[in-house]
Amino acid sequence: MTEFEQQLARALERREPPAGFTSRVLAEASRQRPVRSRWSAWRWTLALRAAPVMAALLVVAGGALYQNHERIERGEAAKQQLLLAVRIAGAKLHDAQQRVVSIGEIRGAGIEEEQ
Repeated sequence: MTEFEQQLARALERREPPAGFTSRVLAEASRQRPVRSRWSAWRWTLALRAAPVMAALLVVAGGALYQNHERIERGEAAKQQLLLAVRIAGAKLHDAQQRVVSIGEIRGAGIEEEQ
């Protein structure tokens, strides 16, 4: 074994802690306030900076959804108007057809009387 390996083995040997070590550590831990990590502070900073961006995204997304809803509503209204127009045109066409048939019946009756 080389000198370095021997030093490393000695440094890594298990040793018993000094007397009272556990009680000193627990006393110090209970006395200190918890320290915020850098990550915690950074996370709050990021959240505070991201909040307005997220709010703006929500407004934009809400506006897009509203526009889509309005477009669908206008399409449905146009569809209903078209269906009404087709019904009216069909009724008018039916009336015109009935007049043509009745005129044809009257003329047909007149032709039969002459013969």
